[in-house]
Amino acid sequence: MIGPVILAINPGSRSLKVAAHDASGARLFDRHVPRPTADVGSAIADVVERLAAAGLTPSAVAHRVVHGGPVHVQPERVDDEFVAALRALVDFAPLHLPGDLDSIDAARARWPDLPHVACFDTAFHATLSPAAHRLPLPDAVMALGIRRYGFHGLSVQHVVDTVPGLGRAVVAHLGGGCSITAVRGGLSVRTSMSFSPTGGLPSASRSGDLDPEVLLFLADRGWSTTDLRGLVDRSSGLAGMSGGLTDVAELTRRAAVGDRDCKLALEVFTTSVAIGVAGYTAVLGGLDTLVFTGGIGEHSAPVRDAVTSRLRHLGVVTDGVAPVPGDVSAPGAPVRTVVVTADEERVMDRQTRRLLAGALIDGVVVHG
Repeated sequence: MIGPVILAINPGSRSLKVAAHDASGARLFDRHVPRPTADVGSAIADVVERLAAAGLTPSAVAHRVVHGGPVHVQPERVDDEFVAALRALVDFAPLHLPGDLDSIDAARARWPDLPHVACFDTAFHATLSPAAHRLPLPDAVMALGIRRYGFHGLSVQHVVDTVPGLGRAVVAHLGGGCSITAVRGGLSVRTSMSFSPTGGLPSASRSGDLDPEVLLFLADRGWSTTDLRGLVDRSSGLAGMSGGLTDVAELTRRAAVGDRDCKLALEVFTTSVAIGVAGYTAVLGGLDTLVFTGGIGEHSAPVRDAVTSRLRHLGVVTDGVAPVPGDVSAPGAPVRTVVVTADEERVMDRQTRRLLAGALIDGVVVHG
Protein backbone atom coordinates (compact mmCIF):
# COMPACT_ATOMS: atom_id res chain seq x y z
CA MET A 1 0.00 0.00 0.00
CA ILE A 2 1.37 3.41 -1.01
CA GLY A 3 0.60 6.58 0.93
CA PRO A 4 -2.62 7.71 2.61
CA VAL A 5 -5.90 5.95 1.88
CA ILE A 6 -8.84 8.03 0.65
CA LEU A 7 -12.34 6.63 1.11
CA ALA A 8 -14.80 7.71 -1.61
CA ILE A 9 -18.53 7.54 -0.85
CA ASN A 10 -20.80 7.74 -3.87
CA PRO A 11 -24.55 7.80 -3.13
CA GLY A 12 -26.16 7.21 -6.52
CA SER A 13 -29.81 6.84 -7.43
CA ARG A 14 -29.61 3.03 -7.53
CA SER A 15 -26.71 2.13 -5.21
CA LEU A 16 -24.41 3.44 -2.54
CA LYS A 17 -20.90 2.80 -3.81
CA VAL A 18 -17.84 3.01 -1.60
CA ALA A 19 -14.23 2.62 -2.71
CA ALA A 20 -10.81 3.20 -1.21
CA HIS A 21 -7.56 3.91 -3.06
CA ASP A 22 -3.97 4.47 -2.09
CA ALA A 23 -1.80 7.27 -3.45
CA SER A 24 -0.77 5.21 -6.47
CA GLY A 25 -4.41 4.89 -7.54
CA ALA A 26 -4.64 1.22 -6.60
CA ARG A 27 -8.14 0.25 -5.50
CA LEU A 28 -7.96 -1.38 -2.09
CA PHE A 29 -11.65 -1.66 -1.25
CA ASP A 30 -14.93 -1.75 -3.17
CA ARG A 31 -18.44 -2.08 -1.79
CA HIS A 32 -21.90 -1.60 -3.35
CA VAL A 33 -25.01 -1.28 -1.20
CA PRO A 34 -28.37 -1.42 -3.03
CA ARG A 35 -30.32 1.84 -2.95
CA PRO A 36 -32.50 3.38 -1.83
CA THR A 37 -31.28 2.25 1.57
CA ALA A 38 -33.52 3.08 4.53
CA ASP A 39 -30.62 3.57 6.90
CA VAL A 40 -27.45 5.13 5.55
CA GLY A 41 -25.92 4.94 9.01
CA SER A 42 -26.13 1.14 8.91
CA ALA A 43 -24.54 1.12 5.46
CA ILE A 44 -21.65 3.25 6.73
CA ALA A 45 -21.31 1.01 9.80
CA ASP A 46 -21.02 -1.98 7.46
CA VAL A 47 -18.27 -0.17 5.56
CA VAL A 48 -16.42 0.58 8.80
CA GLU A 49 -16.42 -3.10 9.75
CA ARG A 50 -15.28 -4.22 6.31
CA LEU A 51 -12.50 -1.63 6.21
CA ALA A 52 -11.26 -2.83 9.59
CA ALA A 53 -11.38 -6.43 8.41
CA ALA A 54 -9.27 -5.43 5.42
CA GLY A 55 -6.78 -3.65 7.67
CA LEU A 56 -7.49 -0.25 6.11
CA THR A 57 -7.62 3.07 7.91
CA PRO A 58 -8.80 6.03 5.83
CA SER A 59 -6.97 9.33 6.02
CA ALA A 60 -9.76 11.37 4.41
CA VAL A 61 -13.27 10.86 3.05
CA ALA A 62 -14.54 12.07 -0.34
CA HIS A 63 -18.26 12.51 -0.97
CA ARG A 64 -20.03 12.68 -4.30
CA VAL A 65 -22.57 15.53 -4.20
CA VAL A 66 -24.97 15.72 -7.12
CA HIS A 67 -25.78 19.43 -7.12
CA GLY A 68 -23.55 22.34 -6.17
CA GLY A 69 -25.95 25.09 -7.16
CA PRO A 70 -24.57 28.34 -8.56
CA VAL A 71 -21.75 28.72 -6.02
CA HIS A 72 -20.04 25.35 -5.53
CA VAL A 73 -18.07 24.74 -8.73
CA GLN A 74 -15.02 22.89 -7.42
CA PRO A 75 -14.22 20.36 -4.66
CA GLU A 76 -14.56 21.79 -1.15
CA ARG A 77 -13.76 20.86 2.43
CA VAL A 78 -16.85 19.80 4.37
CA ASP A 79 -17.62 21.57 7.64
CA ASP A 80 -20.77 22.62 9.46
CA GLU A 81 -21.05 25.80 7.41
CA PHE A 82 -20.78 23.84 4.18
CA VAL A 83 -23.44 21.34 5.29
CA ALA A 84 -25.80 24.20 6.13
CA ALA A 85 -25.22 25.72 2.68
CA LEU A 86 -25.90 22.35 1.05
CA ARG A 87 -29.15 21.95 2.96
CA ALA A 88 -30.26 25.27 1.50
CA LEU A 89 -29.88 23.74 -1.97
CA VAL A 90 -32.14 20.71 -1.43
CA ASP A 91 -34.88 22.23 -3.60
CA PHE A 92 -32.44 22.19 -6.53
CA ALA A 93 -32.22 18.37 -6.47
CA PRO A 94 -34.78 16.94 -4.00
CA LEU A 95 -34.35 13.41 -5.35
CA HIS A 96 -30.62 13.33 -4.57
CA LEU A 97 -29.41 15.95 -2.11
CA PRO A 98 -31.23 14.57 0.98
CA GLY A 99 -29.47 11.24 0.46
CA ASP A 100 -26.15 12.99 -0.17
CA LEU A 101 -26.57 14.89 3.10
CA ASP A 102 -27.52 11.72 4.99
CA SER A 103 -24.34 9.96 3.86
CA ILE A 104 -22.20 13.01 4.71
CA ASP A 105 -23.75 13.20 8.18
CA ALA A 106 -23.26 9.48 8.79
CA ALA A 107 -19.64 9.52 7.60
CA ARG A 108 -18.75 12.62 9.62
CA ALA A 109 -20.22 10.96 12.71
CA ARG A 110 -18.09 7.84 12.09
CA TRP A 111 -14.90 9.73 11.20
CA PRO A 112 -15.22 13.09 13.00
CA ASP A 113 -11.48 13.78 13.03
CA LEU A 114 -10.80 13.15 9.33
CA PRO A 115 -10.98 15.77 6.58
CA HIS A 116 -14.10 15.35 4.43
CA VAL A 117 -14.28 16.67 0.87
CA ALA A 118 -17.32 17.24 -1.36
CA CYS A 119 -16.90 16.49 -5.08
CA PHE A 120 -19.67 17.91 -7.25
CA ASP A 121 -21.27 16.37 -10.31
CA THR A 122 -22.14 19.84 -11.55
CA ALA A 123 -18.56 21.17 -11.37
CA PHE A 124 -17.43 19.62 -14.67
CA HIS A 125 -20.06 21.67 -16.48
CA ALA A 126 -18.90 25.02 -15.07
CA THR A 127 -17.21 25.56 -18.46
CA LEU A 128 -20.55 25.78 -20.29
CA SER A 129 -20.94 29.02 -22.20
CA PRO A 130 -23.54 31.59 -21.12
CA ALA A 131 -25.73 30.44 -24.01
CA ALA A 132 -25.47 26.81 -22.86
CA HIS A 133 -26.23 27.70 -19.24
CA ARG A 134 -29.15 29.94 -20.12
CA LEU A 135 -32.73 28.75 -20.01
CA PRO A 136 -35.38 30.67 -21.98
CA LEU A 137 -36.79 32.41 -18.91
CA PRO A 138 -36.86 36.03 -17.68
CA ASP A 139 -33.91 37.44 -15.78
CA ALA A 140 -35.92 37.66 -12.55
CA VAL A 141 -36.45 33.89 -12.66
CA MET A 142 -32.85 33.16 -13.56
CA ALA A 143 -31.79 35.28 -10.56
CA LEU A 144 -33.21 32.56 -8.30
CA GLY A 145 -30.40 30.27 -9.45
CA ILE A 146 -32.39 28.59 -12.21
CA ARG A 147 -30.18 27.64 -15.17
CA ARG A 148 -28.74 24.58 -16.88
CA TYR A 149 -26.23 23.01 -14.50
CA GLY A 150 -25.55 19.57 -15.97
CA PHE A 151 -24.82 16.37 -14.04
CA HIS A 152 -22.82 13.12 -14.24
CA GLY A 153 -19.78 15.37 -14.34
CA LEU A 154 -17.57 13.00 -12.35
CA SER A 155 -18.38 10.20 -14.79
CA VAL A 156 -17.64 12.38 -17.81
CA GLN A 157 -14.40 13.55 -16.19
CA HIS A 158 -13.34 9.91 -15.85
CA VAL A 159 -13.89 9.47 -19.59
CA VAL A 160 -11.82 12.57 -20.32
CA ASP A 161 -9.06 11.29 -18.03
CA THR A 162 -8.89 7.78 -19.46
CA VAL A 163 -9.76 7.93 -23.17
CA PRO A 164 -7.00 9.59 -25.18
CA GLY A 165 -7.71 11.59 -28.31
CA LEU A 166 -11.41 12.21 -27.68
CA GLY A 167 -11.55 15.14 -30.07
CA ARG A 168 -15.14 16.15 -30.67
CA ALA A 169 -16.91 13.69 -28.40
CA VAL A 170 -20.33 12.87 -27.06
CA VAL A 171 -20.42 10.96 -23.78
CA ALA A 172 -23.63 9.02 -23.12
CA HIS A 173 -23.89 8.17 -19.43
CA LEU A 174 -26.75 5.68 -19.32
CA GLY A 175 -27.62 4.25 -15.93
CA GLY A 176 -30.26 4.85 -13.28
CA GLY A 177 -30.07 8.43 -14.52
CA CYS A 178 -29.19 9.16 -18.13
CA SER A 179 -27.51 12.10 -19.80
CA ILE A 180 -25.38 13.01 -22.77
CA THR A 181 -22.58 15.57 -22.79
CA ALA A 182 -20.79 17.19 -25.71
CA VAL A 183 -17.06 17.46 -24.96
CA ARG A 184 -14.47 19.44 -26.90
CA GLY A 185 -10.90 19.95 -25.74
CA GLY A 186 -11.74 17.93 -22.64
CA LEU A 187 -14.37 20.47 -21.56
CA SER A 188 -18.15 20.36 -21.37
CA VAL A 189 -19.77 22.46 -24.09
CA ARG A 190 -23.37 21.18 -23.90
CA THR A 191 -25.24 18.69 -21.75
CA SER A 192 -28.75 17.28 -21.66
CA MET A 193 -29.64 17.44 -17.95
CA SER A 194 -30.68 20.92 -16.97
CA PHE A 195 -31.69 22.61 -13.69
CA SER A 196 -31.97 19.22 -11.98
CA PRO A 197 -31.14 15.59 -12.79
CA THR A 198 -34.81 15.08 -13.71
CA GLY A 199 -34.43 16.96 -17.01
CA GLY A 200 -33.01 15.80 -20.32
CA LEU A 201 -33.28 12.18 -21.45
CA PRO A 202 -35.85 9.79 -20.03
CA SER A 203 -34.18 7.61 -17.40
CA ALA A 204 -35.04 4.50 -15.41
CA SER A 205 -37.81 6.22 -13.47
CA ARG A 206 -37.45 9.91 -14.41
CA SER A 207 -39.42 11.56 -17.16
CA GLY A 208 -36.70 13.72 -18.66
CA ASP A 209 -37.87 16.77 -20.59
CA LEU A 210 -41.63 17.34 -20.74
CA ASP A 211 -43.92 19.95 -22.18
CA PRO A 212 -44.40 22.13 -19.07
CA GLU A 213 -48.12 22.29 -19.77
CA VAL A 214 -48.33 18.59 -18.85
CA LEU A 215 -47.54 19.40 -15.23
CA LEU A 216 -49.71 22.52 -15.23
CA PHE A 217 -52.56 20.44 -16.66
CA LEU A 218 -52.22 18.00 -13.76
CA ALA A 219 -51.82 20.81 -11.21
CA ASP A 220 -55.11 22.27 -12.42
CA ARG A 221 -56.68 18.90 -11.59
CA GLY A 222 -55.49 18.85 -8.03
CA TRP A 223 -52.04 17.28 -8.24
CA SER A 224 -49.78 18.70 -5.53
CA THR A 225 -46.09 19.48 -6.03
CA THR A 226 -45.35 16.32 -4.04
CA ASP A 227 -47.54 14.30 -6.41
CA LEU A 228 -45.91 15.87 -9.46
CA ARG A 229 -42.41 15.31 -8.13
CA GLY A 230 -43.21 11.67 -7.46
CA LEU A 231 -44.53 11.38 -11.01
CA VAL A 232 -41.51 12.83 -12.80
CA ASP A 233 -38.83 11.39 -10.50
CA ARG A 234 -40.09 7.95 -9.47
CA SER A 235 -42.80 6.63 -11.77
CA SER A 236 -41.97 7.90 -15.25
CA GLY A 237 -39.24 7.11 -17.79
CA LEU A 238 -38.79 3.43 -18.54
CA ALA A 239 -40.83 2.51 -15.46
CA GLY A 240 -43.74 4.65 -16.53
CA MET A 241 -43.86 3.21 -20.03
CA SER A 242 -43.41 -0.44 -19.07
CA GLY A 243 -45.62 -0.89 -16.03
CA GLY A 244 -42.91 -0.32 -13.45
CA LEU A 245 -39.85 -2.07 -14.89
CA THR A 246 -36.49 -0.32 -14.65
CA ASP A 247 -34.09 -3.21 -15.32
CA VAL A 248 -33.04 -2.89 -18.96
CA ALA A 249 -32.05 -6.53 -19.22
CA GLU A 250 -35.56 -7.56 -18.19
CA LEU A 251 -37.13 -4.98 -20.49
CA THR A 252 -35.04 -6.31 -23.37
CA ARG A 253 -35.96 -9.92 -22.60
CA ARG A 254 -39.66 -9.13 -22.49
CA ALA A 255 -39.51 -7.01 -25.64
CA ALA A 256 -37.85 -9.89 -27.48
CA VAL A 257 -40.79 -12.20 -26.69
CA GLY A 258 -43.41 -9.70 -27.80
CA ASP A 259 -44.17 -7.41 -24.87
CA ARG A 260 -45.31 -4.29 -26.72
CA ASP A 261 -44.98 -1.94 -23.76
CA CYS A 262 -41.38 -2.96 -23.13
CA LYS A 263 -40.54 -2.70 -26.81
CA LEU A 264 -42.07 0.76 -26.99
CA ALA A 265 -40.27 1.91 -23.83
CA LEU A 266 -36.91 0.86 -25.25
CA GLU A 267 -37.68 2.48 -28.59
CA VAL A 268 -38.60 5.80 -26.95
CA PHE A 269 -35.49 5.65 -24.78
CA THR A 270 -32.93 4.72 -27.43
CA THR A 271 -34.38 7.13 -29.97
CA SER A 272 -34.07 9.95 -27.43
CA VAL A 273 -30.41 9.09 -26.88
CA ALA A 274 -29.70 8.94 -30.61
CA ILE A 275 -31.45 12.26 -31.27
CA GLY A 276 -29.42 13.86 -28.51
CA VAL A 277 -26.12 12.53 -29.86
CA ALA A 278 -26.94 13.64 -33.39
CA GLY A 279 -28.04 17.07 -32.20
CA TYR A 280 -24.80 17.67 -30.39
CA THR A 281 -22.85 17.28 -33.61
CA ALA A 282 -24.31 20.69 -34.52
CA VAL A 283 -22.61 22.12 -31.42
CA LEU A 284 -19.33 20.26 -31.96
CA GLY A 285 -19.13 20.72 -35.71
CA GLY A 286 -18.87 16.97 -36.23
CA LEU A 287 -18.18 13.83 -34.23
CA ASP A 288 -14.91 12.03 -33.62
CA THR A 289 -15.76 9.83 -30.62
CA LEU A 290 -18.93 8.42 -29.12
CA VAL A 291 -18.60 7.04 -25.58
CA PHE A 292 -21.05 4.82 -23.71
CA THR A 293 -20.69 4.59 -19.94
CA GLY A 294 -22.88 3.91 -16.90
CA GLY A 295 -24.52 0.60 -16.06
CA ILE A 296 -26.77 0.50 -19.13
CA GLY A 297 -24.18 2.01 -21.43
CA GLU A 298 -21.61 -0.60 -20.46
CA HIS A 299 -23.73 -3.70 -20.08
CA SER A 300 -26.60 -3.42 -22.58
CA ALA A 301 -25.41 -4.25 -26.09
CA PRO A 302 -29.02 -4.07 -27.41
CA VAL A 303 -29.35 -0.47 -26.19
CA ARG A 304 -26.01 0.50 -27.72
CA ASP A 305 -26.95 -1.19 -30.99
CA ALA A 306 -30.33 0.54 -31.10
CA VAL A 307 -28.66 3.91 -30.58
CA THR A 308 -25.77 3.44 -32.98
CA SER A 309 -27.95 1.98 -35.75
CA ARG A 310 -29.66 5.39 -35.90
CA LEU A 311 -26.30 7.17 -36.22
CA ARG A 312 -24.75 5.31 -39.15
CA HIS A 313 -25.21 8.37 -41.36
CA LEU A 314 -22.77 10.19 -39.07
CA GLY A 315 -20.14 7.46 -39.41
CA VAL A 316 -20.98 5.53 -36.25
CA VAL A 317 -20.52 1.85 -37.09
CA THR A 318 -19.81 -0.74 -34.40
CA ASP A 319 -18.38 -4.24 -34.27
CA GLY A 320 -20.94 -6.54 -32.67
CA VAL A 321 -18.32 -8.98 -31.37
CA ALA A 322 -15.81 -6.45 -29.97
CA PRO A 323 -15.15 -7.00 -26.26
CA VAL A 324 -16.38 -4.46 -23.75
CA PRO A 325 -15.27 -2.28 -22.14
CA GLY A 326 -13.07 -0.92 -24.91
CA ASP A 327 -13.17 0.27 -28.50
CA VAL A 328 -16.19 -1.30 -30.21
CA SER A 329 -15.84 0.51 -33.53
CA ALA A 330 -16.07 -1.44 -36.75
CA PRO A 331 -12.79 -1.47 -38.69
CA GLY A 332 -12.48 1.71 -40.71
CA ALA A 333 -15.45 3.44 -39.04
CA PRO A 334 -15.15 7.24 -39.34
CA VAL A 335 -16.30 7.70 -35.74
CA ARG A 336 -14.67 5.84 -32.87
CA THR A 337 -17.16 4.24 -30.46
CA VAL A 338 -15.86 3.34 -27.01
CA VAL A 339 -17.43 1.66 -23.97
CA VAL A 340 -16.00 2.84 -20.64
CA THR A 341 -16.67 1.46 -17.17
CA ALA A 342 -17.89 4.34 -15.00
CA ASP A 343 -15.52 5.11 -12.13
CA GLU A 344 -16.56 8.27 -10.34
CA GLU A 345 -14.80 7.12 -7.16
CA ARG A 346 -11.38 7.28 -8.84
CA VAL A 347 -12.04 10.87 -9.94
CA MET A 348 -13.18 11.74 -6.41
CA ASP A 349 -9.94 10.27 -5.07
CA ARG A 350 -7.81 12.43 -7.36
CA GLN A 351 -9.82 15.59 -6.65
CA THR A 352 -9.56 15.04 -2.91
CA ARG A 353 -5.80 14.45 -3.01
CA ARG A 354 -5.31 17.65 -5.01
CA LEU A 355 -7.42 19.66 -2.56
CA LEU A 356 -5.64 18.21 0.46
CA ALA A 357 -2.14 18.33 -1.03
CA GLY A 358 0.18 19.18 1.84
CA ALA A 359 -2.43 18.34 4.45
CA LEU A 360 -1.80 14.60 4.34
CA ILE A 361 1.62 13.10 4.92
CA ASP A 362 1.77 9.33 5.40
CA GLY A 363 -1.90 9.36 6.32
CA VAL A 364 -1.58 12.02 9.03
CA VAL A 365 -3.46 15.30 8.88
CA VAL A 366 -0.76 17.93 9.42
CA HIS A 367 -2.70 21.14 8.76
CA GLY A 368 -5.91 22.50 7.27
